[in-house]
Amino acid sequence: MAQAQSGICAEANLHGLHLFFNVFDAQDESLRAKLKRVSAIEEEFSDQFSESMLSCMVAIGAQYWPHILPEYIPSELQSFPNINHSDFVMSAQPCDLFIQIRSDREDVNHLFALQILKLFAPDVELVEQIRNFRFLDGRDFNGFIYGGNTPHGRQKRATALVNKPNSFEDQGSYIHVQRFKHDLTVWQHLSLSEQEQIMGRTRLDNTLIEPAISTSHASRSELKDENGHALLLNQSMPYGDVYEQGMLSITCSASGGAFEKVLTSRLGTGECYDHWLDFTQADMGSAFFAPSIGFLKQL
Repeated sequence: MAQAQSGICAEANLHGLHLFFNVFDAQDESLRAKLKRVSAIEEEFSDQFSESMLSCMVAIGAQYWPHILPEYIPSELQSFPNINHSDFVMSAQPCDLFIQIRSDREDVNHLFALQILKLFAPDVELVEQIRNFRFLDGRDFNGFIYGGNTPHGRQKRATALVNKPNSFEDQGSYIHVQRFKHDLTVWQHLSLSEQEQIMGRTRLDNTLIEPAISTSHASRSELKDENGHALLLNQSMPYGDVYEQGMLSITCSASGGAFEKVLTSRLGTGECYDHWLDFTQADMGSAFFAPSIGFLKQL
């Protein structure tokens, strides 16, 4: 039976380190042989630092996948959505490889990342590294809990993981990453009631505001399927320092088209859009597929 990578459905951690790579020309076969060794490194670190609750995810870029694994292309894999909008820009920055490292110890994440860099050199170029941390009790810098409708238990796996027994896609996940930079200057001058109307949830206890507000973040982003289940598993984490704050949005789904549905809903039409977008701007967007551990080991 296929086994999903630990980072896809992992519980929240205190620290995250997210690495984005591009692969140099003519290094595809070399990298392909190295991908299987990532899980072995994870097992070693998990044994050595068992208290850190380490998890990891390796995801291959949608545009790079046909180069490194042309004989195994996920059926719903597609590039990051290219949506033209008059008011909002959702920038795409395709990357060949995405590594997510999370644990409750920042030093463990750092040491793990060094091992990954050592493993992949000289086949890749590190184009972005983003350090993240848990803020308060799982909140964004706007003060609200993010991923308000994140599924739990078995439903988490049903939402995030492809269920195709006897297929190489089984227990894989379609991953979409966006980096949002917040502008909180105006936001902090809004009243609590105004903030809650924009987010569609109460700030204190994350309760949905009823009746639903069509322009709220909750209404535009927390979409459900015909069975009432969330379309996306939110594995986002805040990032930043005293000068700049934002959110690295990471979503996992069993469906390759779910993210675009949510993104289209958030952008909306006219004045009917996710009004939280007035206070945050995406400057990076990439699409990936994270295959099962077994698939990676067989490469």
